[in-house]
Amino acid sequence: MTEAPPVLADLKAAWRLRGPTIGSARLVYVAGLILLAGLSDGVGLALLIPLLNSLGAPAPEATGAAGWFFARLPGTLGGLLLVFLGVAVMRAIVGRLREDAVGRLRFDFTVGLKIKAYAAIANASWAYLRRKRAADFHAVFTNELGRLEHGAQLLLELPARLVIFLAHIAVAFAIAPAFSALAIALSLCLAWGLRRRLLESRRLGDIVSDAGTRVSREITEFLQALKLTKAYGAEAQHVRAFADAVEQDEGAGLASSRLQANTRLILEVATAVSLAALLWLAAEWIGLPLANLLVLIFVFQRLMPMFQDMLDLAQQLAHCSSAFPIVAATIAECEAAADRSDAAPPARLPFETELRFERVDFAYDPAAGDVLRGLDLALPAGSLTVLSGVSGAGKSTILDLAGGLIVPTAGRILVDGVELTAELAPAWRRSVGYMAQEAFLFHDTIRANLAWAAPAASDERMLEAIRLAGLAELLQSLPAGLDTVVGDRGANLSGGERQRLALARTLLRQPRLILLDEPASALDAQNEGRLLDTIAGLHGKTTILLVSCANSRSASPICPSDTMTSMSLHSRLARPP
Repeated sequence: MTEAPPVLADLKAAWRLRGPTIGSARLVYVAGLILLAGLSDGVGLALLIPLLNSLGAPAPEATGAAGWFFARLPGTLGGLLLVFLGVAVMRAIVGRLREDAVGRLRFDFTVGLKIKAYAAIANASWAYLRRKRAADFHAVFTNELGRLEHGAQLLLELPARLVIFLAHIAVAFAIAPAFSALAIALSLCLAWGLRRRLLESRRLGDIVSDAGTRVSREITEFLQALKLTKAYGAEAQHVRAFADAVEQDEGAGLASSRLQANTRLILEVATAVSLAALLWLAAEWIGLPLANLLVLIFVFQRLMPMFQDMLDLAQQLAHCSSAFPIVAATIAECEAAADRSDAAPPARLPFETELRFERVDFAYDPAAGDVLRGLDLALPAGSLTVLSGVSGAGKSTILDLAGGLIVPTAGRILVDGVELTAELAPAWRRSVGYMAQEAFLFHDTIRANLAWAAPAASDERMLEAIRLAGLAELLQSLPAGLDTVVGDRGANLSGGERQRLALARTLLRQPRLILLDEPASALDAQNEGRLLDTIAGLHGKTTILLVSCANSRSASPICPSDTMTSMSLHSRLARPP
């Protein structure tokens, strides 16, 4: 069967995804409980034969393993009932222990895996993350991990069902070996005939994964562009794109449900016909005694739905198994792109004298050419430097390089004479404060937004940062003070207030270097002036690198020319004068 390898690869991926808490000892314990559950179930079934014999149902003399087992049972009805009761109690206890162990195993697997996936994305380098779509990561958590959790439950449930199924088969063999062998052969033939339905379930699972990613992308991009969508009247476009993605997603799910329903229909009819024919053979041709025939009817009456359930579970597992390699690949890719740190870095890198770029080249894509080439730049500690230039000149790239978010393709960056390598970058970023063009604020209180940058900061430190950012007057006018909720992305604040709150959050980190990426580009002249006056007031207290557009008003009013270094970038392949 040429299509089988993908399914086997899915199971291998599931095995690799297990965390350190799921060791061999736990798996052996769960396997032992599953075997005990199957054994106790089989013994309980086998006891029905001597019980029926003791009630007068005729039976031939048992031989082999069955004879050895029956010879050691009590000869009275009361004794047999006590044994049967003991086996039933043991089966119930073992079943309860098995359910608890399997449930805990599934819990540890899924929780550990979700945390592992989250941590892998969080620890991936910025150079990697900027190339990815946030919606694809969102799809992993909202779609693939849910399917994977269901698949993990099926992987733990199927062995238990299989062991109990085999216990019933063993009892059937003890009663009528030839008859049971024929029944098993028919079951295997039926399962083989339905194998392509498992492969079709796997194919539909792939479609669900792709469609789920499309749905996540449509939702994410729609929510990010809500205001623009309303302004352009593009609601219908988003609705159509979302409808196409949802129809594909739900269509694959519906097709899978129909496939499983049709499989169940075929199984129910086929197993019912097979069971009737086999029992007729057992009664009319083989001539089994009444006790054996009754137990055999009971066993196969239970075997039929078990067989159907196992094939149904196998089909469900095939449908969601594609989530295992998708999640495994996402984690592996993120871990491979993680910020490197061979040893525990210091809390912060010292920065007392100078940050220097020495003939730095950088390219996001080598095929597209360098964004920066041969850049030499010195930022003395305590200085304020303004970078201006046309869009695409490499200004934001310089900020990312200075902040340790990316590393040069060639050349080097020195902090107090120490080269800023990928290993030292995480420690350096603890000394850096970053403020983007659009202030991102959480839908939470002012206090929570500030504490995000410095969780241990006291109220006094927060108030001082707010004062330095020029927000003291606003805070005094708010009845709830630091506990005022700013709204989604700071919607309850004006543009200038959002930017100054973001600046206060940056200052709360007490950074040695502050990177400002066109912080006033979205503000009106009055708010821009207030923000730039605030930034100018920080001169000498910390090192500031500010980016502005070539035609921006940011360069002139920020501070006197004798205290500021200004550099203009005019091309993407820039070497400043």
